[in-house]
Amino acid sequence: MDETDILSILKQLEPKLQSVLFQTSNDYREDLEQDLKERIIKIIKNNINLEVPGFFDFIGEELVLDYSEG
Repeated sequence: MDETDILSILKQLEPKLQSVLFQTSNDYREDLEQDLKERIIKIIKNNINLEVPGFFDFIGEELVLDYSEG
């Protein structure tokens, strides 16, 4: 995942971030915003696996599970 993808995700999350930031005082908003964005970026880099199985891969896995059970 490259930088443009991460920026795109942050842009999509911007309305939710702003709604959360308005729940805190003005003194802490900027710091909180930076901290939230930093955490989101870490989560994106560490936990997102964009290799989603295709339909036939998924069905194949289901069939293997069915045969192994019975």
